[in-house]
Amino acid sequence: MSPSDGSRLTYTPFDVGEIKPEGWLRDWATLAARGMTRKIGEDFTEFVRGWADPNQGGWWHYEQTAYYTDGFTRLGFLLDDTLLINRSRRVMEAVIARQRPNGYIHSNNKDYVDKWGTTDADYGLYWSEGVFCRAVLAYYSATHDQRVLDMLKHVYHDFPLFTYNVREGHHFGGGDLDNIRKLAGLENMFELTRYTGDTYFADRALQVLRAYEPAYIQTWVNEKDFLHTAMCHGVSYNEASKLPAIGYIWGAGDEWLQASVNSYEFLQANSMLPIGSNSSNEFLHGIGAFEATESCDISDFMWSNIWMARATGDRRYGDRIERDCFNALPGAVNSSFTQSLYTQAPNRIPGFHLKIRDDGNYYKEMHWPTCCPANLNRALPNYIINMAMLGTDGSLLWLTYGPARLKSRDGRYDVQCETNYPFRDELTFHINAMPAGQMLRLRIPEWCTSPSIAFFDAEGKAVNPKNYRMQIHDGYYLIAPKSDKGTLPATIRLMLFMEPQLTVGKEHFPAYKGAKAPSWGMMVSPDNEHGLDGFIDGGSYACVSYGPLLLGLSMQDRPGDYFDINEELWHEFRYALHSGSLNSGFLEQKDMPAHFSWRLDNAPFSIGATVHLVDWQPDKGDPVMPTEEPAILERDIDIKLIPYGFMAYRIAMFPYVSK
Repeated sequence: MSPSDGSRLTYTPFDVGEIKPEGWLRDWATLAARGMTRKIGEDFTEFVRGWADPNQGGWWHYEQTAYYTDGFTRLGFLLDDTLLINRSRRVMEAVIARQRPNGYIHSNNKDYVDKWGTTDADYGLYWSEGVFCRAVLAYYSATHDQRVLDMLKHVYHDFPLFTYNVREGHHFGGGDLDNIRKLAGLENMFELTRYTGDTYFADRALQVLRAYEPAYIQTWVNEKDFLHTAMCHGVSYNEASKLPAIGYIWGAGDEWLQASVNSYEFLQANSMLPIGSNSSNEFLHGIGAFEATESCDISDFMWSNIWMARATGDRRYGDRIERDCFNALPGAVNSSFTQSLYTQAPNRIPGFHLKIRDDGNYYKEMHWPTCCPANLNRALPNYIINMAMLGTDGSLLWLTYGPARLKSRDGRYDVQCETNYPFRDELTFHINAMPAGQMLRLRIPEWCTSPSIAFFDAEGKAVNPKNYRMQIHDGYYLIAPKSDKGTLPATIRLMLFMEPQLTVGKEHFPAYKGAKAPSWGMMVSPDNEHGLDGFIDGGSYACVSYGPLLLGLSMQDRPGDYFDINEELWHEFRYALHSGSLNSGFLEQKDMPAHFSWRLDNAPFSIGATVHLVDWQPDKGDPVMPTEEPAILERDIDIKLIPYGFMAYRIAMFPYVSK
C-alpha cells in the first residue's frame, strides 16, 4: 500500500536486500560484517544475550542490543551473510516464541510486564521496544515471513494513546523530547499499514501524534521557538523531530511537515558540524572545531534525514545523508571496522579535551554505555538500503550515490550504478530493466554547479537526448521516455563535477544565562522551564570540501589508530587558511585500492593548499578557534589535504586569516 492518497509526492524504499552494494562500498560493508557487526555479538556478553534473552536488567540493555540487532539484520541481508542472517533469525524466533497473549515482547522485568500497554510505564520500555521493532520490520522486508508481521501487528494493536500534558507557563523543551522517544513505535505503526494495507495502525498512530499538536505545531511552526527544545540530548532531538514528517506522509496536514522541516533547519544552522553530523556531547552544543558528536547521532541523524527524504524528495536531505555517511561514519570507526569512537570532533589532536568522556575519544572495541558501538552498525546498511526509492507518482528516485545495484524481486527493476563516487565525479547507470514509460529522478547535489548528462544505447553509441523527455527541476534530472510505452536509454552517464571549495564561518555556541553554555550540555535545566538565551559567535574558521567530502590535514605520516602522546612527535597544526589557499592547489589522484578501506595510505586523492603558520595556542582543556585574528609567523606553506575519513588524527577546521 502506498502512503498518502496520491495527492502528495512521497517516497518508499525498496525491500531490504533489493539494493546491494558493489565496488568500494561492498568492500567497506564487508569489513563491517567481518568486524564490529559480527564480533560484538561474539565477544560481549550483553550482545551475545541480546533481545533473545528476556532476563537482562533495565530497558537500556534492550535499547542498546536493539540497535545492534537492527544493524546486523540489515547488513546480513545486503551481503547475503549467512552468519548474520541466522543470528537475526534466531532472535526473531525467540521473541515470537515468548510473545504474551496481550502482545508483550519485552523482558521479564515485572514492572514492565505489569505496566505495558499503559501510559504510565517507564518511557524506556516503549522506546527500546520501538528500536527493536525497526529490526523486526527490516527482517520482514527481507524475508516476508508472515509470522514476524503477525507478531508486530499484535505488539502495536493496542499501542497506548499517549497525550501531551499542556501546563500553564510550560515550554515545549528538551526534557519533553527525551520523553517523546517513547513514541518511536509510531514509525513502525505507519510502516505496518504500508506492509499490511490495514489503515488501523496508521490511524492509531495519527491519533497519538495529533495529541502533541500543542507542542509541535504551536512551538515549532507558529512560534518557531527552539530555544527550549535546543536544550536536548542529540538522539532525542533527532528521534522526535522526524515524527511529524512521517505523520505527514500518512495524511497529517502540511503544518506537520513544516514542523519537521523547521526543526532540521534549526539544527543545521546551530549545531551541524562540517563532518555531517550534529554536535552532541551528549546534548546539542553548537558548532566548533573541538565540539564532539556522539556516535549514536551519526546513525540517528541519517535515519531521520532518510525519513525527511521520504516525505519530501528534497535533494538537501540526500546531501546531508551523504555528508554524514562519507565523513562522520568513517571518522567514528577505525579502518578495519573493528573499533570505534564514542565521540569525535572535526579536529582530533592528541591531548586536547573534547569536553565529554575522554576515553570516548579513543578507539575501543566497546565503550560504556554501549549504545554508540551498537548504533554505528545501523548507519552503513541504512545508507545502502535507501539509495533509491519509488515515488507515489510512479517515478524512480535515486537519492544518494555509490556503487550499487537495484534488482527487485519481481524483476521489474534492474539498475546498476557503476561509480567510484564520492572519490570520482562520474556515475554510470545501466538500465537493464525498468517499467515502460517510467520517469527516473537523479539528484544533483547542491554543491554541484555544472552537472552534465549523456545517453548511450546497448552498443555504447551516443543517443540524442531529444529522444527523451528531460528537464532539471528542483535539483534533479528528470528523465522519461516520450511515450508511455517507451523505455529509457540503456546507459546514462552523469557527471557531478567537483571542485575544491573553501567555506568560512564562525564557531557558534549556545548561550545560557549570558555566557557560553556548560560544555557537558544542558543538563542544567531539568525542569524544562529555562531556555537558551540564544547563541554566541566565536572565532573564525575555514574548511575545505570536495563534493560531499570534508578534507583535512593528517597529523600522521603512516597508517595506524595509535598515536604517541609525546608532544615532540606531534605534527605542527597551527596552520590557518586564507582566501587564496586553494588558488594554486592541485588535485592529485591515485588509483582506487584493489581492496578498499578508509586507511590513510588508501586515500584516492589529495588536494594541495597554501597555509600560514599562525600564533595560535589553544587551551587544551577548552580549545576553540582564536577569537581574534592571530599573528602570522610564517607565510605560504604548502600542505596536502585528504578526505576526512582516512585520517585518525587530523585538523579539518582551520583558523582563518583575512590576508
